[in-house]
Formats: sequence, structure tokens, C-alpha cells
Amino acid sequence: MSEELISAYDIRGTEQEGLTLECAWNVGKALADWLPTDGDVAVMYVPAGGDTARAVIEGLRLQGRNVVDGGTGDGEAAKSYILSAGLSGAAVVGFDEKDHVTVIELYQDEGHRIEMESGLKQIRELVQAGNFVPAAAKGELTQLA
Repeated sequence: MSEELISAYDIRGTEQEGLTLECAWNVGKALADWLPTDGDVAVMYVPAGGDTARAVIEGLRLQGRNVVDGGTGDGEAAKSYILSAGLSGAAVVGFDEKDHVTVIELYQDEGHRIEMESGLKQIRELVQAGNFVPAAAKGELTQLA
């Protein structure tokens, strides 16, 4: 993943700029490995981000994380769900209408957004290294009730 895709607060870009489905898949893997607490992870998205969200979900599951498909939702919904369900984290796939780019926001336990100084840099390094060892068992996928 190129450094241009990482802002101080999120991952953003187009497929042409490198935010491909494979990149999103690796973001899911890196998030799964980076999160400091064990437990389930939620993924929420806007309808236009469905394919990217599915790639993030698959990456998380390959690293052994159970994933809750939260369906349509934003950062506030993800934070609320992390806190109410006691999750380890979340990913929110959105679309910035102004810049016409896909945006992936990452959250850790207690609903804190993962930013450059709090882990996004390390997640980028994990994606760039690409040395992921799959979990012994793939995580399960459930739908938000």
C-alpha cells in the first residue's frame, strides 16, 4: 500500500491509485493482526463500498477474527456497536463524495479511531510487508441482528 493512500486518520483512494480489493483484503488481515485485544470485529459500509467491505471482511476472517457484518453504517454506528457489544474493533468503508474516493476508517476497542499516531502507520507497514500467516481456523461471519 502506498503512503499516498494513508492520511492522518484513514485509508483513502481509488482502485487506480492502489486501493484495490487485494489491498482492502490485506488491510483486513493487518487490522486482525494489529488489534491489541482478542475478540470480534464489526465491518460497516455504505452501499457503494460493498465489494471493498467484503474484501476487508475476508482478510479479517483469514486471520482468525470472527466478523459481524454490520451492514450500512458509519463511524458513529461502529463506535456505538463496539462499546455495546464489547468488540475488539471495527472497519467502516465509506465514500468521500467531494474527492470521489473510497475511505476505510479503522477503530479499536473502546471505539477509538486508529490514526497515524495510534496504529495506522503500523497497519500500513504490515500491509506493505505482506507476511501474513493465516490462522489455524478461519473466523466466522455473522450478520448484525
